Amino acid sequence: MRTLTAILCLLAAIVAVPAAAAPQGPVLITVAGAVSNTNRGPFDPFEDALAKAHDVAFERAFAFDRTMLETLGTKTLSVQYPGWPKRYRFEGPLLRDVLAAAGATGTTAKVFALDGYAAEIAPQDMRDYPVMLALKKDGQPLAIGGSGPAWVVFPRDDYPALAKRDDAQWVWSAYLILVE
Repeated sequence: MRTLTAILCLLAAIVAVPAAAAPQGPVLITVAGAVSNTNRGPFDPFEDALAKAHDVAFERAFAFDRTMLETLGTKTLSVQYPGWPKRYRFEGPLLRDVLAAAGATGTTAKVFALDGYAAEIAPQDMRDYPVMLALKKDGQPLAIGGSGPAWVVFPRDDYPALAKRDDAQWVWSAYLILVE
């Protein structure tokens, strides 16, 4: 009887293990490609029309809503980029934490913006610096039509080596990260 009870408890535990959390709100970022965690289906030309327009397809993906991203831990960066009217305070999870939550297994991460612009973020940069996937600027959510839904922000004011770089990797209006 104990053996049967143990087997039933084990089966109940296996069945009770939830699948990857599904977004409850609007999806802000999808991490696709070489990921081990999934919470949505593969590329669908109708549902993923923007990715299709950017010639991106994938078999595996993990979609994040705002709550899921904030659950990864919100960090704060203060940045005054040359030419900006003032210093801004950005909030969001670290990009490396977003990729880890999706189970990224590839060697490259290419971030796509709503307008099709894309830039590869070097894995070395994500290891060496707290590169952020900003969701807020000065306490306000990044808006679509502005810089949202997300913006890759480098801590240039805190690291002299980053201060000399241009902003080509600061992908704003980011919606998709393709891991290969």
